[in-house]
Amino acid sequence: MKLYYANKTRSYVTFGNFGDDLNGWLWPQLLPGVFNDDASESSFVGFGTLLNENLPQFKRTVIFGTGHGFGKLPQIDDTWKIYCVRGPLTAAALNLPEALGIADTAILVNRIYRPADTSKKYKVAFIPYAWEMENSPEIFLEVCRQLNYICIDPRWEVEKVLQEISKSELVVSAAMHGAIVADALRVPWISVKSNAGIPNFKWKDFCQSLSMEYKINRFYRFNSFSKRNPAFKYIEIKRMIFYLKKLVYQSQFQLSKDLVFNEKLNQLEERIYFFKRDFESGIFD
Repeated sequence: MKLYYANKTRSYVTFGNFGDDLNGWLWPQLLPGVFNDDASESSFVGFGTLLNENLPQFKRTVIFGTGHGFGKLPQIDDTWKIYCVRGPLTAAALNLPEALGIADTAILVNRIYRPADTSKKYKVAFIPYAWEMENSPEIFLEVCRQLNYICIDPRWEVEKVLQEISKSELVVSAAMHGAIVADALRVPWISVKSNAGIPNFKWKDFCQSLSMEYKINRFYRFNSFSKRNPAFKYIEIKRMIFYLKKLVYQSQFQLSKDLVFNEKLNQLEERIYFFKRDFESGIFD
């Protein structure tokens, strides 16, 4: 079976992105011996906002924690096997039983990742949106330098991102999987919406799956002006420093309750058991 997720070889994105690349790190450890690169026409679709008209047609499609949020709804037929989706909003959009809207399966990192050093090193970590880090890294690096925050680059290797999140006391994230993994590693987090094109749907879906409210903290940039006029870059850095300081000082951080979080992990592990049973029976051959 092939492991399918958005990456720089399968989409118009030419750089790595933690929220996608984590699939390639996590699933082979959770499901050893399942994935290969042969000519299999069956695909396992993990987490990501991939449930839209652009998802390729496979001979057999396994959905495990995937979400909707962009584009049109996909055409689901009897070649699909859906074990769970990201949350209640995705389940409702696809007319699935509510019980299948468990959680974004990236929270299963809790079952795999164990930091070599459990001490905290950073008061605050900031994780920009990958597209923005690719386009203007100097702005985020300078903001974090002046605030004495660590800037976690979502283009880094997966284990480096996991390590730095685990060493932080608080994560401020524009990247949704930065927040999801912070929650999974039981690190408090604050979301930032830095791009108007990012749908609220996927954040709400994730938050509601863990019985949290999505708190929208908007900071809209004007980086197009910054590229044309260096003076705007200076102004933008100052604005962002002021905004992040105020956000960290005033905002209530978020972290799902242990009882809710552990119940979701148990439900996902049950779904993993069902998938393994089906896989071993040969229904995806």
